[in-house]
Amino acid sequence: MKTKRFAGLVLFAGLIAFAGCSGSGVSSLPNESAPSPAFSPSSATARVFGNIQFEGTPPVMAALKPGGSRFCVVNARDLTEQDVLVTKDGKLRNVIVYVKSGFEGRTYSTPDEPVILDQQKCVYVPHVLTVMTNQKLKVLNSDATFHNVHAVAKVNAGFNFAQTDKGAENTVSFDHAEMPIRIGCDLHRWMGVWIGVFDHPFHSTSGDSGSFELKLPPGKYEIAAWHEKYGEKVSTVEVGDRAQVQLDFNFGK
Repeated sequence: MKTKRFAGLVLFAGLIAFAGCSGSGVSSLPNESAPSPAFSPSSATARVFGNIQFEGTPPVMAALKPGGSRFCVVNARDLTEQDVLVTKDGKLRNVIVYVKSGFEGRTYSTPDEPVILDQQKCVYVPHVLTVMTNQKLKVLNSDATFHNVHAVAKVNAGFNFAQTDKGAENTVSFDHAEMPIRIGCDLHRWMGVWIGVFDHPFHSTSGDSGSFELKLPPGKYEIAAWHEKYGEKVSTVEVGDRAQVQLDFNFGK
């Protein structure tokens, strides 16, 4: 009995050894999915640019009567609503422009430099901005008065902190892509800023000029333009290496 048992153990060990050596060294464990290739900014050789045109007659922005603090009463005179601001040549300001699809399949590094949001004469500057996930957003108070910075988010954690006087500075970041997030001041209700958070670097705004530019790798993309009052419009473009493509969006009437 002992001899037979010993022989069986030797045969079993031999089968294990054979299985381990077979297959030309390929592991019998399931292969892990290969990591996504890292994005290289040097590959973004295509340029997509354009204007955010406003159709029709721009609405007249209502005048505001700042309150909440003497500083705002004195320094925020001639202030109007900011939801529809149009340049003299008919371009819509403060539109967030971003790649909605086509960026997938790569990993993207978080920029080291922070994005700046300031409070100047009881107004957020800029009125819209974009950041990447985990990128630092530095919030400044250039006013000699109290502000609180209150972010209302659905996907990310919100926050609400006080900046009691001139020179205050706080740094925050967002863990997840979300479009849009609004930040406001509860004491000065007219103050507001819209933020787009993205997990890729292909985003911008029309700023004060009503124009935008995106640098992209060759590929096919959905590009969206979002405005706080007029909503979102989407167009599809396909770009090759070193392409120059103009893409305009029309909002308004």
